[in-house]
Amino acid sequence: MHESGESPSSAVNAPALCPLCRAPGRLVCSVAEYPVHLCAACHLEFLSPQPDDVALGSIYNESYFLHGQIPEAEERMSEMKRATASRYMDIIERIRPGRGRRLLEIGCGHGDMLVEANKRGYVVAGVEFSTHAVDVANQRLAISAVCAGSIGTVKLPAEYFDVVAFVDVIEHVRDPKYFVERVHDLLAPGGVLVMVTPALDSWSRRIMGTKWMEYKVEHLYYFSQLSIRRLFGECGFHDVEIRPNRKVLTLDYVWRHFNRFKVPVVSLLITWLRRITPDALAHRHVIIPASGMIATARK
Repeated sequence: MHESGESPSSAVNAPALCPLCRAPGRLVCSVAEYPVHLCAACHLEFLSPQPDDVALGSIYNESYFLHGQIPEAEERMSEMKRATASRYMDIIERIRPGRGRRLLEIGCGHGDMLVEANKRGYVVAGVEFSTHAVDVANQRLAISAVCAGSIGTVKLPAEYFDVVAFVDVIEHVRDPKYFVERVHDLLAPGGVLVMVTPALDSWSRRIMGTKWMEYKVEHLYYFSQLSIRRLFGECGFHDVEIRPNRKVLTLDYVWRHFNRFKVPVVSLLITWLRRITPDALAHRHVIIPASGMIATARK
């Protein structure tokens, strides 16, 4: 049952106000039984009503990661994510050459970006909801730099960090404005926010429409460049820069993704391609324009 006591199906026709700008939204599609609304004013899409904690808890379990806790697959996944994290760190160092070196990552997973940042001389810290992932990240870093919890529950020093990064996180949080306001509080003056999230402006969304693979029950919000600029501006950020994101992926990873999050025709084509591709090629790293955007902003 939804937190308000109203079931998702009974709320499909209820008016939905945009959580960001309070303008009315209109129904564009549904993810499972959850309606997705589009705000005509700021171009934010949002689930309303949202799934409750029980529904989300059934999704965020140990099988959530695509490698399925297979050691060899975990290692391949880590190498792939480290390669993408290296690209993100290159962007950060172009924005802040030779400046402050304290980096916090919210939703750091197994710590791939933190490991890369630490290797480059950053003093790192992380916050992660999964206690299993916290243990893995701290083991990989060889220090207790990652805490279990969320940006709202973990005690962190105000105006301390030079960089706060959150990759594929903001679409999951219940209150994005509170989240970004907390990031602003944690950044030192002149500090930089780095965010990656699925983008409504992306090529994949334009091609797939309502069959977009990013439409998932656990994704509570879907941002456009317009809605991100509005959100960051309202939370006190400036110098906002947004570009299409590029990730290091493998055919095997893409196949695993589309095998779990099925898209008509696309999943069948990817499955066929994976079957005829030798493993050596299927696990090769390829830089792909992904379905998201990478945004940076300064406090």
